[in-house]
Amino acid sequence: MRRRIRRLTRGEVKAALMYVDLDNFKQVNDTRGHEVGDEVLVRVSEILRANTRSTDMVARLGGDEFAVWLDDADASVAAGRAEVFLAAAAVLRKFSGSADKPLMLSIGIAVYSPTHGEDVNEFVSRADAAMYAIKRRGKGSYGIAPPAGPQ
Repeated sequence: MRRRIRRLTRGEVKAALMYVDLDNFKQVNDTRGHEVGDEVLVRVSEILRANTRSTDMVARLGGDEFAVWLDDADASVAAGRAEVFLAAAAVLRKFSGSADKPLMLSIGIAVYSPTHGEDVNEFVSRADAAMYAIKRRGKGSYGIAPPAGPQ
């Protein structure tokens, strides 16, 4: 990611980082078993990879968290991609541990602008904070972090 950000600082191209977290995943493992949980993680990976470009990057961060880097993407491009991910993730509901705790995605988005001089840690923290804000508001959606720099 540091290499990708260095490349951005040489131009005026933006990029977006998406933090993707599975909502209610622990209940899947607890009630349906780790084998089903593993299948869910594979499905999420397939959803993310099938709906990104070859220049983008999809990575599992650990547990039930994933990151998606969108090259040459502003907030509207990232929001559109988040909507695609959420629609595609509807198939995950059949793996839910219970009807009242459906398996969904919460997505936090941060857009990197080379003009703000933001470091990698700040950038990642903005995407992570946007994801947790969605979880606090009810899950199963996406949010975009405020831009870096003076507001």
